[in-house]
Amino acid sequence: MSPTLATLLTISVTVIAVILVFILICLIPVLLQVRRTANEAEKLIDSVRLQVAPFIRDITAIVLDIKSVIQSIHQQLDKADAGIKTVHDIAVRVIEFQSEIQRRIEEPLLQLSAIFSGLKRGFEAVTRIFLR
Repeated sequence: MSPTLATLLTISVTVIAVILVFILICLIPVLLQVRRTANEAEKLIDSVRLQVAPFIRDITAIVLDIKSVIQSIHQQLDKADAGIKTVHDIAVRVIEFQSEIQRRIEEPLLQLSAIFSGLKRGFEAVTRIFLR
């Protein structure tokens, strides 16, 4: 190898080594900052995890309470529906009872009224005959 080429090769290797050392010196603060950021992120995640766990428990309890209330409402609606049906059935039976009572009482009363009316007219006719 020629001396210029060897000198050029030595200079190139030295320049590359200096550049690599410079890059490493520049990377050290960046890597330290990345490490600090990772530690802060880990602390933040731990803090969030500690705060989220009770929140999730509370939300779960609220959801269970809401589910219980909704089931209770459904049960009450079922009972109310049954009550309304019962009241409707009673109303239908009362109307039928009223119609039956009216049929059984009205006809004899009309007949009785007709009989009394006939008796009254008969009595009036007999009275007129005797009063003449």
